[in-house]
This record gives sequence, structure tokens and C-alpha cells, in this order.
Amino acid sequence: MKKIKENDPVFGLSVKFAEGVDYSDQEGSITQLWLETRNTSVPMIVTTADSEAKNDGSDAMFALCSEKCGKKMKETLNKETTTIKEFKDIYMG
Repeated sequence: MKKIKENDPVFGLSVKFAEGVDYSDQEGSITQLWLETRNTSVPMIVTTADSEAKNDGSDAMFALCSEKCGKKMKETLNKETTTIKEFKDIYMG
């Protein structure tokens, strides 16, 4: 939930949605994903059908401020089984 400042490093976490979860109407946009276990929503970037990320199996991505934040997000996503099927490691972009 921390704002990432200009020129600060950005980390990413890509996810694959669980069976039946469909955000295709929001491809290429930033939308809010409701996290039941945290009782809050977080911004999520939905990949487009023709993107390299989608071809690599990612349905969406989260921009993160640090590796520590990424680890916390992974812990949360592990509990969000009705929405998230799996996620890929954090990478710096």
C-alpha cells in the first residue's frame, strides 16, 4: 500500500488467475483486486491477450515497492485461492 516514488526501483509479481476468474474486460488496465484475507483492495495490472506477459502465463501483475513487500504479497496471495492460482517470483524492473 506504499506509493512508489519516481526513480525508485519497482519490483513485480505476476499471477495466474484461478479457474473461472475473468478480468478480460479490463485487459491492459489497472484495476483493484479485492483481497478477502486483508479486507482491502490493491491495484493490479491486467495483461493483454497479445502481450509477452500473457504468453508467459501471466494474467496480471502487481507493482511492488520492495522485496519485503513482495514477500508479504506472496503470503497474502497464497490465502486468496478463490482468485489466484499461482504466482511467479518477484523481479526488478
